Amino acid sequence: MTDWRPESLDRVERSMPEGSIERVVAAGRLVFGDRTGVAIWLGLVLSLGLCWRVGFFITDTYPIANAVVSLADGRLAMSATDFEYSLTLGTQPGLHRYDGAYYARNYGHVVAALPILFVLETVSVVGPPRLVLAAGWSLGVLLFGRQLAVLLDRPAIRPAAGLVAVSSFLLAVALATALPHDLLPLVALQLSTLFAAGLAGVWCYRLVALFHERRVAVVAGVGLVLATPVGFWATIPKRHVLVTALLVASVYAFALSRTTDDVRGDLALGGAYAFLGLIAWVHAFEGFFLVLSLFVVDVVTEPRKGRRRIAVTVGLFGLSLLPMFVTNVLISGTPLRPPRLLPQVDTGSVDLRPETATGGLDGGDSGANAGRAGGENPGSTESEASSPLDRLVGRIAPVLGFAGIVRSEIVFVGEYAVDVVDDGLRAVTDLDRLWNVFVRRTSGNNSPNDYEPIDLSVLESTPVLGALAAVPPLGAAWLWRGRISIGALSARRQTDLLVCTQAAIFSVVYLPQLPLYSQITTRYLLPVMALAAYGTVRLPAVRDAINTELATFVATYGLAVVGGIVTIWLGLGSFEPAIGEAVQFHATLGLLTGGALAVAVGGRTVAPGWVHPRTVAVSLGVAGGVTTVFIVLAALEYFAYGTFASDVAATVARHVSLL
Repeated sequence: MTDWRPESLDRVERSMPEGSIERVVAAGRLVFGDRTGVAIWLGLVLSLGLCWRVGFFITDTYPIANAVVSLADGRLAMSATDFEYSLTLGTQPGLHRYDGAYYARNYGHVVAALPILFVLETVSVVGPPRLVLAAGWSLGVLLFGRQLAVLLDRPAIRPAAGLVAVSSFLLAVALATALPHDLLPLVALQLSTLFAAGLAGVWCYRLVALFHERRVAVVAGVGLVLATPVGFWATIPKRHVLVTALLVASVYAFALSRTTDDVRGDLALGGAYAFLGLIAWVHAFEGFFLVLSLFVVDVVTEPRKGRRRIAVTVGLFGLSLLPMFVTNVLISGTPLRPPRLLPQVDTGSVDLRPETATGGLDGGDSGANAGRAGGENPGSTESEASSPLDRLVGRIAPVLGFAGIVRSEIVFVGEYAVDVVDDGLRAVTDLDRLWNVFVRRTSGNNSPNDYEPIDLSVLESTPVLGALAAVPPLGAAWLWRGRISIGALSARRQTDLLVCTQAAIFSVVYLPQLPLYSQITTRYLLPVMALAAYGTVRLPAVRDAINTELATFVATYGLAVVGGIVTIWLGLGSFEPAIGEAVQFHATLGLLTGGALAVAVGGRTVAPGWVHPRTVAVSLGVAGGVTTVFIVLAALEYFAYGTFASDVAATVARHVSLL
């Protein structure tokens, strides 16, 4: 495997403590895999950072950003006077109140933003925040150029990247405007999801590279971000991108565990569970269902495991759950009660959580206080006349009370999971719901958005998924050949089974809640779209087109992006459309290109002699380009919810208006 590290590290190796450079290289390999992985991450982060807005796109972000500020100051609990952002409690959906204090949710996401915030605050001492971001982008361009120069064996790329980096920084200095220092916690939160989006692409690349050619893996990694709504949500700090990145990492680790039986395979399997354990820290119920699906597939496909593999897996999974347990105990007093199950400040809830909890999960202080039942009152003294048995009971009563709470919560989680799956299975039979969620969004676009139809279905926002039309004939052919023994599945087939199972269970548990307003790209199913995007490159017709017609695919994608942006900007701009009309135009493009790709890939699969790989390559490039065009125009024009991180992008958007 190609060494990932930049050549510049060789020049500083002598100045570092002995063994430090090896640890840096090992950490780089663990995260990125190789130099190609580094290039993919840098390219995705830099490209999405070009049109990044600093601001609150959705009000759910307020409590998360406030929690970052509070936790950075060393406070987990927040009071009504601690909120850095938002004027009233009612403008912060997702804010929870418990025992007189306020708490956010998604603390796994909050903690992930803290190191970035500390770095930003440290570097901002040297220069203003806006120029710090500009300098960071320019430095990224330099590193990206170095990686490409080695990968493509084109030394001329280095000076070209240097010229772009210096020019962009000088232009940023010339156009610089102030970015308030108090926005740094929000910037850190947005950077955390931007970096996570890049890592999702890297881990998808590494996953595909386990089974297929490197060029297919690169296309899969880049496409996971730029040809799906992952790119749209990359700088909007909701949990969905972070969950998607961790889920893709888990699938990669599972696949790696199936390719080796040594200690590396044991650690990989433990890592697959650990990544999902971290998802539970972000969203407990999503983590629960994903862990359950992984466990089922793991046991079914590998029923016999050695003691070492079991011990490593249980150990790593247990460690991954510790942050969630500690956070829950510090907030609610019990390890199995996440903040989402505490009373909300607002009354609305559209998330995957119970509207009312029973048993040990009922809101209020009863649960925490119950854990103290049987304890002594402050200032009381133990009676000298009490018997040893009475004293023993008095000491173990709090423990028994806590154990009772844990038991009631486990029972509730199990009953709630069954209810959610039961509701989801009933929703699967609702054809109108399925049509609105996955194909064409025709309902639910009413008054909440001032009658602006800005929500897109899965296919409308991700037309590359039209390629999955080839799955039924492929599946039928596979079953016809009698390959139905689960115990004899290859590593690739086991990974496919895991992907299908997790996508199915994730869809089922959310279907009763969908479609909803203000979903834009059906964001609750973003992890499902990412898994489905991986499924597209598992199709032989798609891989064949990428391998044999890569130049055609790249050229078509580039023309679709550049031509699409220019054409839409000039064409729609002359009509001055409303935002709903513009978004629905993209919906139409998504349906048309997704349908064309379905015909091309399906035709190539069923009758390969009738459809040339070039046709598939062109259809795939156009479908991917349509999503990228929407990502760019949505950031630059459609949703003006904050200031641009780059003054250059702000200048472009200010002088060229579409709506």
